[in-house]
Amino acid sequence: MPANKKHLLKTRIARTSKVLAAVVGSLVAAIAVLSLLGLLGLSEFVVLTIWFVFPSLWVFFMAVVYWVKKPIKAWGVLGVVVLVCGVSIYFLKTMA
Repeated sequence: MPANKKHLLKTRIARTSKVLAAVVGSLVAAIAVLSLLGLLGLSEFVVLTIWFVFPSLWVFFMAVVYWVKKPIKAWGVLGVVVLVCGVSIYFLKTMA
């Protein structure tokens, strides 16, 4: 059964960007969120449940990327997550 043409991306660059966002961008976003959790004092939580939380978080971000229609918006969503986590980590490190 062929895919519905209106849901497919037109260019090879868009498809490649979406796949890279799903794999690499989601991985970076999941690591950023877990790093923030570890810095917030939940290091025992992160260490004990990393086998369950990390893959689930990675798959969640992958699903978010595929729900978003355009690759630039997907990169934007992941960028905002990483930026918020990065700024939070920076402020937590400088205040401590």
